[in-house]
Amino acid sequence: MSKFGPIRAVLFSCAVASVLPAALAAQEAGIPTNPNFYVYCQYRVAATFPSEPTIRDITYTNGGRTVPARQFYVEQGMDKFSVTVADFSNGGPAIDDTIVENAVVPIRQRGEVRDQFPEDYSPGIPGRQLNVFEPNGRQHRVSVYMADHRLYLTEAYAAPGDFAALQFEQSVLLIDANGGDLNNVANRQRYACGK
Repeated sequence: MSKFGPIRAVLFSCAVASVLPAALAAQEAGIPTNPNFYVYCQYRVAATFPSEPTIRDITYTNGGRTVPARQFYVEQGMDKFSVTVADFSNGGPAIDDTIVENAVVPIRQRGEVRDQFPEDYSPGIPGRQLNVFEPNGRQHRVSVYMADHRLYLTEAYAAPGDFAALQFEQSVLLIDANGGDLNNVANRQRYACGK
């Protein structure tokens, strides 16, 4: 038995005691403490990725219309986690259910649609959620929402039941320019912008 065992135990308990109150306060306030939680206020989105996402500018086509988009993504082997934010600010309504529906058409064609819901992010922010099983046995979890001329397409492509895919899917938030969650307007949680 090591003579330093009691000292290590005391040091460990002191470390836990000093970190625990801050972590509990953050948790009670609803602030994610996950180091892989990324907030992008300029693009009005936040999510927990399995690692730091790569960011790229792309073009996005929807119903014959091509617009600029920003994509945040992580690829790990065959797994892919992405959030695409397409900018529809050059004309048209701030929220367009036709654009939302057009976004899921090619996804439905990728395999067997097991679950499909017309699921609003919050009242007035239309959306869809789908679970598509592709011929290779992999699961494609997708959600699509539209708010303030932005189309949000979130995709997790992984093995069925993969924890990282479930965590990613459940973590995606639509936020305002100040980091406020659009899902709870009455008691809006704010997230620190920048990561």
